[in-house]
Amino acid sequence: MSTPEIGPDKYGVIPRLFKQINGLPTEQQLMLLRQLLKGNVKKHLLKMIIDMTDTQQLKLLEKLEKIPVEEMPVKTVSLDDEETSMRGHLRKPCLIRVKYSINDQSHDGYILDISTVGVFIETNESFSVGQEMKITFLLPNHQQAFKLNGMVVWVGHQGVGVKFQNLSPYQEDIIKTFIEK
Repeated sequence: MSTPEIGPDKYGVIPRLFKQINGLPTEQQLMLLRQLLKGNVKKHLLKMIIDMTDTQQLKLLEKLEKIPVEEMPVKTVSLDDEETSMRGHLRKPCLIRVKYSINDQSHDGYILDISTVGVFIETNESFSVGQEMKITFLLPNHQQAFKLNGMVVWVGHQGVGVKFQNLSPYQEDIIKTFIEK
């Protein structure tokens, strides 16, 4: 009988994975979870619901009944009483090169997700909420580069959330078309 080989770093991998996952924004954690579940989300959701207490099940039911069905695919539900905001814009995971500048300092990076109101930019740079940013990127469905102004609206371990400022209806339509593909 042979024992499975365990590399020298086997027991160091799990803490590193926990650290990496903990540092991801919630949207990316959800994308990772969806990938790991291999599209079997409903089965796992139902199992989680069965494992909930009666009180948790009732609370979830009350929250879900308040959400119109047509909005459910683009919203997230929070079971925390303190968290009242629900994201209302469809976001598309992506990997798009971006050039951005803050305070006349230029940087290169990647947009990891995009919506019609903003982007998440992966960066190790330190920025503050409220800083204005100029961003330039090219979408695959459009030949002309977007040159937009934005504002840092949140800062995480892996990057920053940037809200577009003064996005034209034409630009919004192009982004929306990209997201819906």
